[in-house]
Amino acid sequence: MIFIYKELVRKYIIFLKPQDIINYAKKQKVDLSNDEVMIIYKYLKKYYNELLDKNTESFGILKKSLRSDLYDKLVELYNYYKNYI
Repeated sequence: MIFIYKELVRKYIIFLKPQDIINYAKKQKVDLSNDEVMIIYKYLKKYYNELLDKNTESFGILKKSLRSDLYDKLVELYNYYKNYI
């Protein structure tokens, strides 16, 4: 079953748009600048396979590029959702 979830995420990432990140952030009550949206967007496009395999070594890229409260929120969300993949 886990394989199916990973495939669904992979298919979704292909069609991911910056606006999807903005919409999700609003639902989570997180304000993002345009630069932060693009950093997250490019990061997800490049590293989604590693994240699906629960490899978080690339988080250092985000930590250097995002404000600390936003980085902490992303890690929190990742830790929550990783249980479903």
